[in-house]
Amino acid sequence: MELIRCKQDVVKKLNDYVEVHPPVILFKEGHFYSIKMDINYNWLALDEEGKEHILASNTRNIQDDYWFSCHFELC
Repeated sequence: MELIRCKQDVVKKLNDYVEVHPPVILFKEGHFYSIKMDINYNWLALDEEGKEHILASNTRNIQDDYWFSCHFELC
């Protein structure tokens, strides 16, 4: 397991362009989360509600994932 810090709030979205209303923050800026890699090289973390999300897919090095690097950093 690894520890990450959220660099900016991650808000729940219905798709790439539509956010839910009222906004639901899945991962909060400045908070720390533990992540783990599954057998398919997907990196998983539990959000603020305790639901599991994939933060990066098909990569052994999570820092290679652009979306992850925009929102999180390894500690």
